[in-house]
Amino acid sequence: MAVLRVRLFLWFIVLLAAVAVAALWMLREHGLVSDRQPGRLETAIARRLVVLSIPASARKVTNPLSGNDEAWRDGMEHFQEHCATCHGRAGRADSAFAKKMYPPVPDLADPAIQRMSDGALFAIIQNGVRWTGMPAFRSEHSAEETWKLVAFIRRVPTLSPADLRPIASHETHEHDAPAAPGAIAMDGTTFTPGEVHVTLGETVTWTNKDPFPHNVTSSAARMHSPDIDPDGTWSFTPTRAGRFEYQCTLHPGMKGVLVVEDKGAPGRER
Repeated sequence: MAVLRVRLFLWFIVLLAAVAVAALWMLREHGLVSDRQPGRLETAIARRLVVLSIPASARKVTNPLSGNDEAWRDGMEHFQEHCATCHGRAGRADSAFAKKMYPPVPDLADPAIQRMSDGALFAIIQNGVRWTGMPAFRSEHSAEETWKLVAFIRRVPTLSPADLRPIASHETHEHDAPAAPGAIAMDGTTFTPGEVHVTLGETVTWTNKDPFPHNVTSSAARMHSPDIDPDGTWSFTPTRAGRFEYQCTLHPGMKGVLVVEDKGAPGRER
């Protein structure tokens, strides 16, 4: 019996060494890039990390708002503000970020997601998942807001285009206020408005509403901002007229247009 145990132990060591060698070879050949489809081992590890992020005590908890028909609608508004950047407006992992992230951003309509308990989804939103792109929202989302997000996730498989239309809110939100001339928001990896017209000498201000940095870059307009942190702003006063395309170099698909008009020059468009 002792000899058998020694042999099994040795085989285990050999197997462990083989796995380590294979992992090192993959790391050397492919690196830890995020735009390459992960292999089965990496996928299995990522899924296990999700499971480990869920406290056992949370797995049997049910959504206290499950009987509230309006909960998912409130959750959808919250989802658009905080989650759609990665998960897409409809939660189907079709955003620009989702296509470039590994482990992949999950499609929330996937049966594997829908099979999770309410408590499991609540715990993932609150606590996040280490070594993935899922942050913890416990410090930003109340328990009620998180349960509304869970209600929205349950609705994702049956969402219709009509459901995704903007819903009038009974509350007044700061971001609902009309934007001042020359004010541009960086929200959802999008410059909003996408095209802004200002007068020569008028200051333009960008405000980052996303939970990650952006910048504003245009060689033609001589605009080169530093990286703008979340809730940060950056202002620029153009010194020449013209139509200038700009982008965020951290997210190259994020582009905008600044049109500077010299209203004091004859023949200029007013």
